[in-house]
Amino acid sequence: MDDVTKKYSIDTTDYQVGQDNVQKWGFDIHNPVFGIRAFLVVLFVILTLVFDPTLTRDALTSTKDAIINQFDSYFMLLANAFVIFCGVLAFSPLGKIRLGGIKARPEHGYMSWLSMLFAAGMGIGLLFWGVAEPTAYYTGWYHMPMGVEANSAQAHSLALGATMYHWGLHG
Repeated sequence: MDDVTKKYSIDTTDYQVGQDNVQKWGFDIHNPVFGIRAFLVVLFVILTLVFDPTLTRDALTSTKDAIINQFDSYFMLLANAFVIFCGVLAFSPLGKIRLGGIKARPEHGYMSWLSMLFAAGMGIGLLFWGVAEPTAYYTGWYHMPMGVEANSAQAHSLALGATMYHWGLHG
């Protein structure tokens, strides 16, 4: 065992995963996480059902557009930072740490894992979003980034570029 594995080993703690969970009616939930999220989801559903559908649609659309307009560059930079971080982590000594502890062994081999990952990702990516995303951007059905006019040559390039960004290395 090398020094990095010893230093960051999960075996150095007595915490057991799930020790704080609530177990009732056949469920095993982490109470603060589940309780807060369930309350927020129920509140959101109730509020959207109580108000006029047009008002709700307009509020949600304007919120989405404001987030895209204010934070689109931040999201792109953050995605690039995560890709760089994962690459640095993978090739640094920290990339050798075995998740699940020193004695943990993977349930599937590398080829099986990559095959499952590829099948799941390509299933949704190619069968639906591979066509839907560039079409939505190009036609203006979905908000066109960077203020580009829909159905133009620039929209064509941007739609394909955004799709390659989302389904390429960053995805």
